[in-house]
Amino acid sequence: RKGKGVEGLIDIQNPNRNIKQAKKVTAIEADHKTVLSRREREELEKTEAKKKYDQLHMEGKTTEAQADLARLALIRKQREEQAKKREQEKKGYLKFNYYL
Repeated sequence: RKGKGVEGLIDIQNPNRNIKQAKKVTAIEADHKTVLSRREREELEKTEAKKKYDQLHMEGKTTEAQADLARLALIRKQREEQAKKREQEKKGYLKFNYYL
């Protein structure tokens, strides 16, 4: 570009004048971190929180897991009692039929 008038003789530093230069591949930083948007960051935090909750739930450390385990223990106890009762009835029925 050819300068007008004395522009070529005077060196002026104009901050608004932007001279674009191509960057070389080696000049670009390799460890440039990507910045996540708010939605992406919230979604990532949500999935991490769910993973953490699921892990605690599997270990039985959440209140819901403890309630489930207590309910399961009650059901197992009831089933054992019912099985014993059926076994006793079955033995009683066999004794009765044996004498007939």
